[in-house]
Amino acid sequence: MKVEVKLGFFVLGTALAFAFLIVTFGEIPLFRPKTKTYYAYFDDVGGLSIGAEVRVAGIRAGTVRDLILEEGRVKVVFDVDERVKIYKDARAYIGTLGLMGDRYLGVVPGTPVSGELAEDEEVKATEKIADTDRLVRELTKTAESFREVAESLKDVLEENREDLREALNNLRELTEILREITEENRENLKKLIDQMASLTENLNRTLPEAVASIDRLADRLSQIAGENREDIRRLVANLRSVSEDLREDLPVLVRNLNELSGNLTQILKENREDIRASVRNLAEITERLDKILAKIESGEGTIGKLVHDEELYESVTKGAKLFGEAGEVITETEVYLGFGGEVYSGGDSKGYVSLRIQPERRTYYLLEVVGDSRGRVYTEQLIDGQEIVKKEFRPEFTLQIAKNFFMWGYRYLTIRAGLKESTGGVGFDFIPSRRIKLYTDIWDVGRKDRPGEENLKPLLQIGLQLKLRGPFYTRFGGDDLLNDRLRGVFFGAGLEFSEDHLKYLLGGLGLPFISP
Repeated sequence: MKVEVKLGFFVLGTALAFAFLIVTFGEIPLFRPKTKTYYAYFDDVGGLSIGAEVRVAGIRAGTVRDLILEEGRVKVVFDVDERVKIYKDARAYIGTLGLMGDRYLGVVPGTPVSGELAEDEEVKATEKIADTDRLVRELTKTAESFREVAESLKDVLEENREDLREALNNLRELTEILREITEENRENLKKLIDQMASLTENLNRTLPEAVASIDRLADRLSQIAGENREDIRRLVANLRSVSEDLREDLPVLVRNLNELSGNLTQILKENREDIRASVRNLAEITERLDKILAKIESGEGTIGKLVHDEELYESVTKGAKLFGEAGEVITETEVYLGFGGEVYSGGDSKGYVSLRIQPERRTYYLLEVVGDSRGRVYTEQLIDGQEIVKKEFRPEFTLQIAKNFFMWGYRYLTIRAGLKESTGGVGFDFIPSRRIKLYTDIWDVGRKDRPGEENLKPLLQIGLQLKLRGPFYTRFGGDDLLNDRLRGVFFGAGLEFSEDHLKYLLGGLGLPFISP
């Protein structure tokens, strides 16, 4: 190959390499992913520059496009890869990369619940930059203030050196007296020390938790100190003022301390015997308490048995639980008392007294005493084979259990089963509102209440009950609907008193009434 051709290939390869580097690392947006633009406002960007990295959740995702000063604040315009989603509750901050101090724009993307932030919108939540230089200046000022306080305290101590020396001599004499008392009461003090050792052992078990709590408190105080820097500066100024006041008041304080120490020394000398007696009494009391605690620990005495008898503890616990459950049931149980009457198209009538007990929302029990003018029909065999049809009139009883099935709102369906007027029967109620009840009852299968009528079908009654005002209600509907010849209608009215009504009535009559 000729030299010119080789030189041409070399130049071409070099140009392609430079083109690759420019496209990859330069500002030419060729082959780069599409981006979205956002902006945020900061009071101070701390050296952030155009082209700096933008990191979303710590991942490099874009660059800073522009920095604009608007009305004393810095508007930071930045681009982010369009595949990265930023939400409306996102936060922006300025961080530092490595030891060289390069600045970057950090973005916490937020949560999807708040909705995605549209392009060209503002990231409203921003954090102030942590300026190291400013922090060093503040710490320097604080250290200078503490130095001034230390110098003031040093001056105060030098001015009152003689008074302090006298106070120390008095304290030395007081210490000597206390040493003599200690020598004379060594045995009693030994017992006290043993008790303190036991107390220390207990503290060793509980102290780690307390230390952990103190550590948490220290962290919190450190955070508070950072957030309340101005308050700390004012506190230092106050300390400086206090040190100046101490310079004037400390001599008086030292003289008073000397007088106090002298008085204490004299009191100890005059009451040495009483102090000895007090120490001996304290030791005796401690010894008695140790014996009592040892008996309780070994299970002796009434208290010891109560502490160590697990069966008695379980019995007391079960009894308390049963009393609590019974009291809860009594408290939640609702009672309704009612009476009423019905008139039928055939000329018959019916009266009843009802008691409804509802221990909880989904269940209640119904007891009724019914007087029916139709009576109970039965046959009686005579000796010659003849039958006599007889009718007797006596109370009939209804005793049913009911279950409520709630649908939506106040609406619910009730199913009843049990005795209906002294025969087996079931009933269904539908309550669409608080004042309306649709009900149906079917009972008395194999009935014989109509002389001369054969193959009678059970009694089927369908009615509508309307609640008027307070405890008053009225009801009407169809009766004996399964038998063509006996089918008719009925109309009735009655009263049903709730527990609140009964309290009001009994209170008005002056009768005692105890609420569960």
